[in-house]
This record gives sequence, C-alpha cells and structure tokens, in this order.
Amino acid sequence: MKKLLYKTYSFKNRLRSFFYLFFALTMLGMIIFSGYFSYSLRQRTYSDINQLLSLYNEGTSQDLKNVDYYLMEINSYSQDISSVSVLYDVSHNYANIIRISNLFEFNLRSFQSISGMYAYFPRSDTWIAYSGSSESRREYQEALKNQFHSGEILKDVEDVNGLRWLPYTYEDETYLVKAFKYDNSIVGAWTNLDVLSSSLDALDEMDALIFFSDAKGNTIHAKSTVKDSRYSDILSDYTSIVLPIESSLNRSTTVSIDGVKYLITTSKLSYCDYYISALVPMTTINHSLVNFWKFAFAIMAIAIICFSIIIVLFNHFVNRTIAMLDSMSDSVIAGHLEERIDASNENCIEIRKVAESYNSMLDNIQKLKLDVYEERIQKKNFQLYFLKSQIAPHFLINCLNMISYLADGTEENTKILKTMITTLSGHLRYTLTTKDNVPLYQEIEYLNNYVELTKLRFPNCITYETEFDDAAMDAGVFPILLIGFVENAFKHNLIMGESLIIKCISKRYQENGEERLHFTIIDSGEGYSDDFLEDFYNDKITDSERIGIKNVENRLKLYYDDSAYMKLSNEEGMGARTDIDIPYIKYK
Repeated sequence: MKKLLYKTYSFKNRLRSFFYLFFALTMLGMIIFSGYFSYSLRQRTYSDINQLLSLYNEGTSQDLKNVDYYLMEINSYSQDISSVSVLYDVSHNYANIIRISNLFEFNLRSFQSISGMYAYFPRSDTWIAYSGSSESRREYQEALKNQFHSGEILKDVEDVNGLRWLPYTYEDETYLVKAFKYDNSIVGAWTNLDVLSSSLDALDEMDALIFFSDAKGNTIHAKSTVKDSRYSDILSDYTSIVLPIESSLNRSTTVSIDGVKYLITTSKLSYCDYYISALVPMTTINHSLVNFWKFAFAIMAIAIICFSIIIVLFNHFVNRTIAMLDSMSDSVIAGHLEERIDASNENCIEIRKVAESYNSMLDNIQKLKLDVYEERIQKKNFQLYFLKSQIAPHFLINCLNMISYLADGTEENTKILKTMITTLSGHLRYTLTTKDNVPLYQEIEYLNNYVELTKLRFPNCITYETEFDDAAMDAGVFPILLIGFVENAFKHNLIMGESLIIKCISKRYQENGEERLHFTIIDSGEGYSDDFLEDFYNDKITDSERIGIKNVENRLKLYYDDSAYMKLSNEEGMGARTDIDIPYIKYK
C-alpha cells in the first residue's frame, strides 16, 4: 500500500488567516449576541437567585438541625428538666426553673435562626421560656404559653414530636414552633419567617420581594428587602397573591402583580412544608442592558484600533496548541481520564507530539488509579475478615463453657446438652459464614436461638422482649450485628436465680428522603459505667475491653463510613442501652 503524504504548511500564515477570520466572526457574533443577551441575562439572574435560595435553605436547615440536636440533648440529659418534670408542685423548686431559664438565655445567642426557647411541664402546668428583649418576641411568647396552658397545641406536639416545625399565625405573622416531648417534659423553640429570611436582605440591590407560600402558591408571608415604602400596597394585601410555584421551581418564570412584571425564583424549604420565592422586577434586570451596550461599543472601538497590533503579536503564539493544552487541563481537573486526543489527521508535528504525550500520560494515570483502587479494596476486605475472625472464637468459648457445665451425666442436663450442641452447630455455621451481609430476619433468627440457648442454662432467669419491624426484615446487614450486645448483657449481668430483662427493637424510618434502620438493645443489668462511656466517646476503648462493642463499632465504620452511628447510654429504670442507626439497603 502506498504511504500517504501529508502536505505541510506555514503555521505563521495559518495563524494570521485565522485571526482575520476570527475578527470577522467576532463582529458578527457581537451583533447576534446583542439579541440574545436579554434572554441570557434573565436566565443568569434566575440561576444566581436560585443558587442563593438553595444556599439559604441549606444554611438555615443546618442551623435549625443544630437547634434540634441541642433541644434533644438538654431534654434527655438536663438534671434540672428531669427534676421539674416529675413534680406536681414546683413552688419549692425555683432554683431548677432559674437554671433552666439561664440555660436558654445563654444558648439562645448561639442560634441566630430562632427567636426563643421554652420548656413546658404538663404535670405541674409549668412554663419556662426566654425570648430576648424584643417586644414582638415577648408577645408571641405569651401567646404560645397560653396555647400550652389551654392544651390547644399539645395534640400537635404529640403527633409530630420534633419531626418538623409547626406553623402558627399570630397577629398576621407566621411563626414556626418545634417541640420535643420526653416523658413529662416538652422542650422546644420558636421563630418567625422574618427572622429566618433575614439573610436574604442582600437582595436589596435587586429591589426583591420575598414570599413564603404553600404548595398551591397561596402566600402566607411576604417581606421586602428594600427599606422604602414602594411595596407597601403589595405587602398589605399579600394574602390575595397566588404564585406559580410549580413552574418557577425549575425554570425562569414571570408573574405580574399590580401591573408590574417580576421574575420569580422558587425553592422548596427543607425545614418545613413551605416554599420560598424571590420576586425581582424585570425593570431592574433590564436596566443593566444600558451598561452592556456602552461596554460593547467601547470594546468594538478598541478592538478595531488595536487589532492590527494584536495580529502582529499573536504570530508568536501557538494558539491551537494553547487551546488544546487548556482542554487537556480541564479534562484532567474534571476527572475525565477516559478522553483521548485524536491527532491522526493532524498535519502539525508539534501538535501531534503534544497529543501523543498527553494520551500516554492519561494511560499511566488510569493504570496507577486502578492499582491504588484495587489495593484499597483488598485492604478493606482484609480488615473486615479480621474483625469477623475475632467474633467466632469469642462466641465459641462461651458456648463451650456452657457445654462443659452441662456435661455432668445427668439425664436432664444430657437432654439439654443435645439441644444445645444442635443449636450451637447452627450458630457456628452462621458466625463463620464468609458472606459480607445477610438478611435481617436471619440475624434475628439466630439472635432468638442464642437467647433460647442461654435460657437452657439459666432457666426462669431471662425475660426476652422483642419489637421487630416487619418492614425491615428484608434489609441487608453484616453478620453478628446484634448478638454481641445480647451476649455482653448475659456475660456481665446474668446470675443464677436473678431475673434479667432483655429488650430488642428494630425500626425502619425515613429521614431527609433516605430509608434508615434503627436498632435498640436494652437490658435490666447494672448498665455502662460512667468511666466506660467517657472512654467510649473519647475513643479510648482498647481491643481487650468489651471486644464485642469495639468490634461492631469498627465494622460499622468499614461498612457504612460516616452514614452510620452507634450510641451507648443507660436507660432510666433499666440498665445498659445501645442504639445503632444504619442506612436501609435491601438484601440481594
């Protein structure tokens, strides 16, 4: 086959011709762009405001979530709240009430998104709150207090119990109330929509209006980011305004109010069931077109004057090579390592060499990335198998001790021993499995077998209570997730002749659109010591101390990274309590 010969060319001459063509196309492009600019400006304004609303929603939701964590923490662990909650008469416990009020006053400064905090104790009908010095805050505090005293709000609190913020209207203002009920105490916070939207005052340069509405577009609250009275008529009659929520969520939409056309941008709020919309007058957006035309004509004049100078200087630059290098850099930064440059039809030798070097570099990077990834997978699998290897011997030793105890030759114990050995063989088959995960119902089945096995050794000493969610039985979990905690309860608390209660609970629920599983194991033993809990939460537990707990904690980190957590505590009136929360993943 005859070898193809490629015609060579002068890069300098090609570059000069390119820039002449580029200048002509630039002039044509600016003419075309002038007609497109208005539409583009509107889209950009919509995108910028939509991003601002998303950042506002994310930041406010995080602030309110921090408030939730704080309220749940003090409701669970505050000794003052616990003391007041059990009283029918608080006339001699003002010290606890003052400390609770001071606690609210001190911590309210840390949460800029809320207006006040409160605690209500139904048993003694006691109300404690702090809302700062604002007159409007004090007035709504009194109104909220009356709602609790009259019992109007209690039904809503019990139905929701901290899952979302409850909306209430007071004197034409909408307030959001959060409440956490725990035994005989209710702890919560409140805020209004003006406080929550204060960070959007930065839109005052665009003369924006801020609206809160429901899913149908019915306006429930409105505010202006500007300080003058130009929007007073709209704000005084905002309840009559219905906004196009559905269309403005995903694209730029306009709406007319009192003869004025506005660009509306809407975002769904994460912390409640409302939507927030920003309305910017189209006159404000189009005003920037004047500056555009001034800038465009100035650029065109400068381009005409300077073009002859630029074309001479640009002969020293390899523009195509620079463009290709920029494209290479963008692809590497974006992680598109599979893209390659096809230079088979390229006549310029230098560009060919650059393309070949770039393709060779990407080949080496991909190979290195694959090697590192495989090494990480192997390391993680080794860690998981090592942790599983710790469980089986530990469980086997306990069972062999039980078998040794029963092997005394008596007819009664021999019968029990046969049952125990049969059950143990099934347990060993399960604990020594090489599977990475098993269905939850199988884990629970072997948990129940283990409890029955222990009952054979300690008759009439164990009360086993379960509350397993049927909707969670098809979830995939790693083996020996729950058995270790029940085994620890038996090991540290089970004494012949004394009663021990074991409660095991599983629950499937949704949080922020994500399916999750929650497990709770409670026993009636002595519970976790304060020193042990402190060491656990400070990550000072060594592998030799309660190896089962340490093992489960390590396996949770390896399987789920930061999407799972384990909490150890002591249940009031019982003993140790263990809570495990993991993502719900259907078993395959």
